[in-house]
Amino acid sequence: MTAFPFMEVSLACSNVAEMEAFWVRMFDATVIFRGRMAGQPFSRIVACGITFVFRQDPDFVAPPGPGKEWEFRNHLGLRVADLASAIADLEARGAQFVLTPEKVRELQRLQKSEDARPYFETEFIAPPLDAERIKRGDYRIDVAIMVGPDNLWVELNQVTEPQDTNWFPGAASTA
Repeated sequence: MTAFPFMEVSLACSNVAEMEAFWVRMFDATVIFRGRMAGQPFSRIVACGITFVFRQDPDFVAPPGPGKEWEFRNHLGLRVADLASAIADLEARGAQFVLTPEKVRELQRLQKSEDARPYFETEFIAPPLDAERIKRGDYRIDVAIMVGPDNLWVELNQVTEPQDTNWFPGAASTA
């Protein structure tokens, strides 16, 4: 089969300079191109091992912002080895987190006390994992979500997974 290595993520935004500055400040991005594409400003950067192309769109409408958005359907997920350390580092750079592990635990407690339907339910688990291994804690993802320009959600994920899965390469497994 032909190889299809990942190339880039291209996203519309309201202000290329603001988006570029965010990625440089938060994630030490390297700008590799800047100019105009189809007559609109654009910037191509490399951050977190990914190439991003941000294109300014005069018709861009930002999604709901902090306090108005709780599903975070559209987001960029980054893997980190130590979530607490990553949060501290990014907060020192000015990050605004809308979801932290503490907030997740609080939401889980509230959900249990209200006998509400679980937010996340799994119907299928690919081998070699199974429900028992997950219950034991062999596999877990802890998350935090920060907001960027145009309410671009950036999710940090600390993945604990056994060596026999390695579904999310990019940081050392902690199991």
